[in-house]
Amino acid sequence: MNVPIQTQADGYIRFMPGDKLSIYVHSRDEKLMELFNIMGRNGGSGMMTTGSQGGSNYAPYTVDDKGEIDFPVLGSIKISGLTRDEVQKKIKNELITQSLCKDPIVTVAFYNMTFSVLGNAGTGVKQINKDRITLMEAIAMGDLNINGLRKNILVMRQEGNQQIPYRVDLTSAESVYNSPVYYIRQNDVIYVEPNNMAKRNSTVMGSSAYQPGFWFGLFSSVASLGALIWAIVK
Repeated sequence: MNVPIQTQADGYIRFMPGDKLSIYVHSRDEKLMELFNIMGRNGGSGMMTTGSQGGSNYAPYTVDDKGEIDFPVLGSIKISGLTRDEVQKKIKNELITQSLCKDPIVTVAFYNMTFSVLGNAGTGVKQINKDRITLMEAIAMGDLNINGLRKNILVMRQEGNQQIPYRVDLTSAESVYNSPVYYIRQNDVIYVEPNNMAKRNSTVMGSSAYQPGFWFGLFSSVASLGALIWAIVK
């Protein structure tokens, strides 16, 4: 009998110290919009994703070591551990409670929040573009080729002051769905190890003897050595 497999946690991206986010407040009162929406000095060169509005000209907020951001008029707001939707609701509630805005629409966007994919799945830094990203989706953003070792995927995750390694076997549903890294977090590093064939091909000899370039290089080296010896003897 098949037993249902439970995934770990809810998987939503939650803000933590060091993260950047963009907050856009829409209101019928244009003066209030100018007050709460701070324009960036550099014209906004960063990448805003997930629910972004108003372009990328608005200055991002950085979550400090206390897990707080400094928001206009409202002051310090604790957002560490909150999801994007929870931050939106919290700011909206504060604006209404303090009678600063009657009809606010608050949109929070991830700003330059990323994870990395290395190895045989396409190397690159990937933007977090939605609230939940599974490990399979993250790898699919790259290019898992046939030489990638699917049974030993490595995910490095920052937990407090430690970098914790997790191993996942993509060929096992139980391994995938029960893994603490089933859902990707910001700053995760995913490494897809090459299989034995790819490792052999990457060595100095490996299977290079089967390549035309190997014989051409060998012939050139022998010819050069022969010419040198002939010149010395002569």
